[in-house]
Amino acid sequence: MADDDLLLGYEKDENELWLWDDLPELHMEVGYRINRLLHFERSAYQEISVAETSAFGRMLVLDGVPQITEKDGYIYNEMISHIGLLTHPNPQYVAMIGGGDCGPAREAARYPDIKRIDVVEIDPRVTDVCQRLFNRSRAAALDPRITIFHEDGARWIQKQRERIDVLLIDRSDPFGPAAVLYSRAFYQHVYSSLSYDGIAVFQSGSPFFDMKGLKTTYHRLQSLFPIVRTYVTSIPSFPGGIWSFTVASKRHDPLAANTDKLPAGTRYMNKAIARSAFALPEYIQDALRT
Repeated sequence: MADDDLLLGYEKDENELWLWDDLPELHMEVGYRINRLLHFERSAYQEISVAETSAFGRMLVLDGVPQITEKDGYIYNEMISHIGLLTHPNPQYVAMIGGGDCGPAREAARYPDIKRIDVVEIDPRVTDVCQRLFNRSRAAALDPRITIFHEDGARWIQKQRERIDVLLIDRSDPFGPAAVLYSRAFYQHVYSSLSYDGIAVFQSGSPFFDMKGLKTTYHRLQSLFPIVRTYVTSIPSFPGGIWSFTVASKRHDPLAANTDKLPAGTRYMNKAIARSAFALPEYIQDALRT
């Protein structure tokens, strides 16, 4: 294990170890007290660590930035997954870019009629670490319908043509290798990869701290898809708490989704939330209209 001072984002304060998520564009930092560091390595793509935090249990950290936690990760995974899966009347082929922890794949596997679930994660070490240190990830990897491709998602999507029924874009922040996942060209490739009535769901950031990013996602998708809707949820470990996702659909409106299809066993998503998540605060509605 490397010395603590070599890890991005980690700092010692007297006898305590903290992870600081530096958000310079917001003029703030968010700190997480670390009980112990469970894993650290530098892969070919990034620095990977898993920390046991006081507030959120185990946390996956990439290049010093928290990604998902043991305690509230189910909220993110359920919210990025079930809206699109409920909206499509009969999804057979589901794919996701990112999500190497297999959380969204685990949610898709709750639907028995889905025949194929592809996970595209650029870094094989993320998958390996998550399967070893997050129990739910190991369980998801055992489903025979799930295939993991360790490829660049922006390149993988260009090879897909009118096949995917529901595509989940579990992308990280819009800088570094993930920046291409926010480009106009990428959105066009997403559109081309979907079946005639396909649906794509994008992680679209904090509407409070990054309204510009949300607006850009929303309007670029509007230029391609006839139906585009943003919805929100609350994720305690994320900066600001409130988080957005944007669904783009070729034919089916998520406001008319069949919520009776929602499988048992979810911890956050229910029929009411599948509707109410689209009830946006006025400041978000105003911003998306401009």
